[in-house]
Amino acid sequence: MPAPRLRLGLRRPRTWKVAALPVAAVIVAACGYVPGLPPAVDIPPGVTHLMSVDQVQQTVAASVRADAEALGRVLRPFRVTSIRLVAPFEPVATSEPDGDPSTLTFSSNTTTWVVQAEGTFRDCASTCLTYEAAVVVIDDGRGLIVGRDPNGPMTLDATRAHGQAAADS
Repeated sequence: MPAPRLRLGLRRPRTWKVAALPVAAVIVAACGYVPGLPPAVDIPPGVTHLMSVDQVQQTVAASVRADAEALGRVLRPFRVTSIRLVAPFEPVATSEPDGDPSTLTFSSNTTTWVVQAEGTFRDCASTCLTYEAAVVVIDDGRGLIVGRDPNGPMTLDATRAHGQAAADS
């Protein structure tokens, strides 16, 4: 007769393991974005679109890369936290990174993607502003960024603004 096997530690029944899964799901849902997981994607049923979720992420990533190159440094590593497809004329309200409602509200006459992302963002007019999080709006039909709003604190960039002539230096 073989010797009995020794088991160290506690052996939990299978029902305990199955019961732990909903608890983990609630924790993930309460925290919002969890590093290593893909962004939250919301595509309402019946809303047709031309771009894939991957194409939307690539469009935002290209913009962030261009801003980081123009700035000469990366403010924060790029990541997309949420992607939402919005039907034409549907009012859109966004939230700040901490979950509070944002002042950004809009609607569009086309199908758009609303993307919340982190990375290096730079907007220039007479001066340049940089920020680490933004709400990016992409026109689904054209595949172009049609709007961008800082989602958090902004800082002034001391480098030259777009459109400034070399003679101004």
